[in-house]
Amino acid sequence: MNKKIVELSTKRKVELNEMSIDDVDFCNDLLSISQNDSGNTVLKGLNKARTAWLRKGIAGGDFKIKINGNVPDSVLKELSEDEKNELNTLVQDYQKLGE
Repeated sequence: MNKKIVELSTKRKVELNEMSIDDVDFCNDLLSISQNDSGNTVLKGLNKARTAWLRKGIAGGDFKIKINGNVPDSVLKELSEDEKNELNTLVQDYQKLGE
């Protein structure tokens, strides 16, 4: 599978994985959107989905620990909320390149 290096707004460099279609489907299916009785939109699984995208989409980068296949909690804990959100979008966008 292909990989790509991106630079976040914080200057941290992260290597992205090209994910399988099954992994993309898994991550997409974690988030559910519904409407409550008041007509408000309810999102469930937002954090779980973001974590899954990051675990499956990160291949390496400027982290204290070298990533060897699986992305450990310690790597995710190095990222700020802003970095996680930015990286989540970059990971998802990278998966759409082939479409």
